[in-house]
Amino acid sequence: MSRPVRTLLLLLLPLTACAPDLPPEQVAARRAEALARSNGKGDGTILAPIAGLDGEGKPGICGLIETPAGPVRIVVSLAERSVRSGLPAAQGGHRMDIGESRFCSDAARARWEQQQKIDTVGLMARVDS
Repeated sequence: MSRPVRTLLLLLLPLTACAPDLPPEQVAARRAEALARSNGKGDGTILAPIAGLDGEGKPGICGLIETPAGPVRIVVSLAERSVRSGLPAAQGGHRMDIGESRFCSDAARARWEQQQKIDTVGLMARVDS
């Protein structure tokens, strides 16, 4: 094996070791669930999580949590460590935006996909920050 090839392999080994075991969406969903639990949102399991990046590149998760009163919409800003939730569907409240447009719009989801394609490590850094 030539010296340049060995050098390249040695440089790539640390990157491989740092690669996450889970895709960014799952890491983000687990972080969001932990934040939901710490904010008193039941067991914190988020159903059908959707990940997105807002206009400032901050990651967030939208989804549903199950409560005794029925499913409740939830939005978690990972960078701000904030959890917002809507009203149970059974209470018939109007569907005001609790952050879905910020993190789960088509544009936010496209930003997530683009970041994941070009720089997964950078995306993971945003999710873990």
